[in-house]
Formats: sequence, structure tokens, C-alpha cells
Amino acid sequence: MAKSPSFREVERLLRKHDKRFEFWSNKGKGGHRMISHPDIAGKKRSCPIPFHGATRPVSRAVLKSIARAFDLTKDFFK
Repeated sequence: MAKSPSFREVERLLRKHDKRFEFWSNKGKGGHRMISHPDIAGKKRSCPIPFHGATRPVSRAVLKSIARAFDLTKDFFK
């Protein structure tokens, strides 16, 4: 199994996919950040992501929920 991407890598991949992704540090609770996009199927969508340092890996379950929330392919983060 490949290594999970870090928060920075997730941010880079999402911004490369679409420049309109935004990352908020003051909207999440505690050690979480919020990812938002203004237009996914005609609606604004957001999703929390754990932030325990920019270089720590993000779990596969969180990556699946991000892909599901923003209508990305299942293998987007591979």
C-alpha cells in the first residue's frame, strides 16, 4: 500500500485540480482545518480535515470522505 499523502500534498493536489479550493484554519474545531469549494454540482461544499502538522499523513478514511464530498474519483489521491 502506498504512503498516505500529507496535508500539504492534499492541498497541492486539490489546488492543482481546481484553483477555487479554499483552506481555512479558523473555521475548523481544534486541530482541524476546513476545505471549501464554491461550486460542486451547483452548491457550495465544505469538508473538515484533521491538521496535526503539515507533514503528517492524512488517513485513507479522511481522503475517501474528501473525495466523496467534492465528487472526485475514488483513486484521486493515489
